[in-house]
Amino acid sequence: MTSSHYESVPGSSKTPLLIFANHLDKGGLEEIVLYYAKLLDKKTFAVTIACFTAGQAFNEIKALPDVSAIHINTRSPVQRFLRLWKLARTVNPEIVHDHSTSYGVVIGRLVGAKTVETIHNRLQWFNWHERIRFGLYCRCADRVIAVAESVKKFSIEFFPFVKPESFVVIRNAVDARRFSAESSADTLRDELGIRLDEIVIGFVGRLAEQKGVTYLLHAAAHLSEQFHNLRFVIVGDGELQTDLAAQKDFLRLTNTIFVGFQRNTARYYRMFDIFVLPSLFEGLPVSALEAMAAECPVVATAVSGTVEAVDDGVTGFLVEPKTILQLKEKLAILVVDPELRKRMGKAGRERVERLFSAEMMVKETERLYKELLSQ
Repeated sequence: MTSSHYESVPGSSKTPLLIFANHLDKGGLEEIVLYYAKLLDKKTFAVTIACFTAGQAFNEIKALPDVSAIHINTRSPVQRFLRLWKLARTVNPEIVHDHSTSYGVVIGRLVGAKTVETIHNRLQWFNWHERIRFGLYCRCADRVIAVAESVKKFSIEFFPFVKPESFVVIRNAVDARRFSAESSADTLRDELGIRLDEIVIGFVGRLAEQKGVTYLLHAAAHLSEQFHNLRFVIVGDGELQTDLAAQKDFLRLTNTIFVGFQRNTARYYRMFDIFVLPSLFEGLPVSALEAMAAECPVVATAVSGTVEAVDDGVTGFLVEPKTILQLKEKLAILVVDPELRKRMGKAGRERVERLFSAEMMVKETERLYKELLSQ
């Protein structure tokens, strides 16, 4: 177990808060935990964050002066449990907030803390015994946060034994300031060999089946026959990276670039003229919120929390999943209409600032903590 500047402060007036996350590398969940690490009120809470897989987000949390970061580096479920329990007995938290570890609620109960579980996605791949186990696990939590209304509804219907009254919705959010206009967009075009007169259609996310990038590539092939000034930029990595690169070659998409994982995604969003998210399912996608914060119109599939994020016809367009022609048609509308792209982009930025502010998300969670502590 490795740690960063953890110390117990006997007699401190701060409320000890222990946050568990399975992974703190790269992805939407990791971004959300990172916002908590940065924005939680450190005058009120003594924050310790622990994870099993460390990476980009963990390193950023570790660099913060007022947060303790703990990497529990073992694959053994028994060792994970024992080390988390030892950590909890050391920190003596009043609140344990778990993000997808399946340990935090139990450990919080064992040390007498109030417990919160956040469900970040529609966990529809769970088999029957996983559904039962997770339902019982959530039943033990004082509160269950769903990151979207659709995630709440799905979880209550899908998992047995859960208590609907324990669920609250606190939507995923972003810091819009990170995605404000910056001059590096033109510089990035130069780096990637993209002309200023080319329209850039981009994707940011894991290269996994859930994200539906294969449908984007097929739509790109159709669009490229109609328009000759398009560039497609795919940002991210994952288990399908090799297969998708081979598919790109098969479709002869010479105008498509895979740039791999990028920590500084803001400059890519600012370069995109259109953002595409062709997912098969989602929680509430952080990438769509980031694109809107960067004033980029979004074409996305009408799944789960994406419907709550994207205002169809106002901040972008929603299409049915796996529908290549719908995807192509909506993208074509935006390709030929720069004024519509600009109008939707501005509407998206305003929507994020009004409804999906990271500060708002953290404040709502702090109110939930204080409500639990008062009971």
